Amino acid sequence: MRALHIFTFAIAIFLYVDALPYDKPKVHTIPLKLRSITRRRISKRAKVSMPLKHDKGYYGQITFGTGTPQNFDILFDTGSGALFVMGKNCGSPACNNKPKYDPDVDRSFNLIEKGDFEIDYASGLEIRGDSGKTTIVIAGISVEAQKFGVADKVSDNYDRPLEGVMGMELIDISGNQQITPITNLINNKQLDKPQFSFLLGREADQSPSELTIGGSNPDRYHAHTLTFVKLVDDNKGQWEIPIDDLAINGEGTDLEDRTGFIDTGTERIVMPPDDAHKFYFNYIDDAEDNGDGTYKLDCNATYKVALVFKGVAWKIDPRDFTVELDKDICIGAIIYDDNVPELKWVIGSAFLRNVYTIFDQGNRKIGFAQLAKNND
Repeated sequence: MRALHIFTFAIAIFLYVDALPYDKPKVHTIPLKLRSITRRRISKRAKVSMPLKHDKGYYGQITFGTGTPQNFDILFDTGSGALFVMGKNCGSPACNNKPKYDPDVDRSFNLIEKGDFEIDYASGLEIRGDSGKTTIVIAGISVEAQKFGVADKVSDNYDRPLEGVMGMELIDISGNQQITPITNLINNKQLDKPQFSFLLGREADQSPSELTIGGSNPDRYHAHTLTFVKLVDDNKGQWEIPIDDLAINGEGTDLEDRTGFIDTGTERIVMPPDDAHKFYFNYIDDAEDNGDGTYKLDCNATYKVALVFKGVAWKIDPRDFTVELDKDICIGAIIYDDNVPELKWVIGSAFLRNVYTIFDQGNRKIGFAQLAKNND
């Protein structure tokens, strides 16, 4: 899920991250599943089960506060940098029938400033509220004095069945001056490696989804296929990497030398209008522009599409590329948006479900690997 600020060219000041080896390695793997969290004593490879909704993003449970711990379903989003949760004073319709954070029962909460938290996402979603600090727990590991937003206003276009978002960009450039929970864990030397990794499951396969903090889970991918791509130099704190090409039916296209924001909070592959038009008009004969950013496709056709990074073509499963909205109504996973800058794409879960992804924050690079076949 892209925050609106990513499409500006403001200068970002990078936070220092200590990436040296640590004395007490810890790798924390979070299986994202449709059942309640079970808290237990932390071990070297602690695992915590978390709820998941495939059609509304990949998210799990985070505990806010001490005294009376409060658990919330939070989206893990590499396309933004701020953390927020719906607060008890949120009167917006989007907050109805959802659990809400109550700072009055949290012994760790400290109010920073009322009314100063705000974030605008590229989707048009707007969040407003107060800034505060508290202890949060992710996968059984505590992050003390974590700054976050307590939302009291959420725009009506918020349609996700969860109570907040945890940004996982390198830094928060939304203007809220937060240090992300992952960066705090790295700076506090609580992790084995300055990395986190995603396995994003597919609903049709009933395959698992998993977040690993502090490294990767080698059981989930074929290590010999792991390919790392360095972030672009002017990444402005975002997970932006060069894209060699977009291929279809094994052949390259003329859409070369783009860059992509690797975004677990976005479902589609989002391009500027010109790139999407070139792709569909030149390479998919039966595609029809719906005029709303999407292209209509033949539900019975098979489109073999791949993204090429560092010379390696990573195939997109046809089930992920052709999206069925209703019976006999399908669109392509590649969509367009006027807010996306020229030569830049947003790469969401339509692609990421097909690879194991390692976000190496210490070395400023992203790794893709072929999925292990025993991911069930």
